[in-house]
Amino acid sequence: MFSILDIIRRDSATYYDVGSNRHTGRFTTLAVIAGLSLGMGSMVKTASNDFLSAALSAEAILVGFSFNVLFYLVANRLSRPGKYASIEHELRFERLSKLSDEIFDNVTYFNLVAISAAMAALALLLTGSPNFITNLNGVGDFVHKHAQIDRYFLNAVSSLSQIFGLSVLIFLIIESLYTFLRAVGRVRFYFGMLKTMNDDSPSP
Repeated sequence: MFSILDIIRRDSATYYDVGSNRHTGRFTTLAVIAGLSLGMGSMVKTASNDFLSAALSAEAILVGFSFNVLFYLVANRLSRPGKYASIEHELRFERLSKLSDEIFDNVTYFNLVAISAAMAALALLLTGSPNFITNLNGVGDFVHKHAQIDRYFLNAVSSLSQIFGLSVLIFLIIESLYTFLRAVGRVRFYFGMLKTMNDDSPSP
């Protein structure tokens, strides 16, 4: 069953020190990305339609590419050799099998983040449309008149909402790019190990 928390947990489990096999965690990295995103969102405040459209297109392209990687990993699952050339050959196969599963988890997580970023960009595009702003101002006038809520407070809430929405989008974009580049590096390493293992495979 599809589970967002399981996708996040499985991706997080791939962050470990290769030598000691100790889990390294991601709290510091995510905290830095969150702080950077909030700072940029506070400075920009309102994203242009060109930026949102570009972000939407870029995430869609990267998602399409990553799905090709997923399909390849599913269609080309490693089959255990009938015999190994050496102990090193067996250990390399075990490492490749584990790495293949981890890359699958990484790409799955990237898809989750990238699709979330595309949805956030689409939401900001919709809420930034002239009709939406006109209707929002109408709602604000109604609330100000009947609920006796200060108009300045309503404007402040609207401004903070825009900053928060943009900050979330920036966070998702940075996280998706970081995850994508890490996955690309691991895929490159995977194919390098696969080539080495195939070269060392015993002749039939």
